[in-house]
Amino acid sequence: MKLGLRLKEHFRENRIQYCLVAVLFTLGIIMGAFKAGDLDNSVRERLLAMIDSYLGDQEGVYGPTVFISAIINQGRFILAIWALGLTVIGIPLILAVVFMRGFSLGFTSAFLFQQKAGQGVLLSLISLLPQNLIYVPVLLVLSVLAINFSLYVVRGRNYHKAPLGVSLLGYTSVVGVLLVVFMLGAFIEAYLVPWLVDVFIK
Repeated sequence: MKLGLRLKEHFRENRIQYCLVAVLFTLGIIMGAFKAGDLDNSVRERLLAMIDSYLGDQEGVYGPTVFISAIINQGRFILAIWALGLTVIGIPLILAVVFMRGFSLGFTSAFLFQQKAGQGVLLSLISLLPQNLIYVPVLLVLSVLAINFSLYVVRGRNYHKAPLGVSLLGYTSVVGVLLVVFMLGAFIEAYLVPWLVDVFIK
């Protein structure tokens, strides 16, 4: 119960930050979707060839290889945002990362919709949605935490009652928990998504 109350208080106290990162993420999705319609024919053909190759032969993309790759990629991403939160210039860079993640998701989804029609809709749902149900909420929470710590750094330790070391430990601990949650998304991406594609697309 205390955890639930603390979470409610956290979201209430940081509603402006959550609105900001959510809006930027949504704008990124919209811009990415528009960009997908402006590709050169040569680029479009190369991307389609990559997708067709993936759908035609998934040998080697199941399991540990994809899982480790996803952990490394997502781990780097989380560590990058964590590190940006330690700097006085972190806020605009964190917001830029949020926008680009939205852009990437919007671009990929729109490209599949446009090029694969009905199959593209199904492919987007089963290859992008499952892991992003984990990745996106964690991204928003992580970004808000990093923004808040960057504000802590900008304002200076004299502005806060909590010592810098204590605040840094708390910030890093929560980011570590989020990293573990991200691993669940990586597991879904490595094991569940290829299976879904194999069952419903191939």
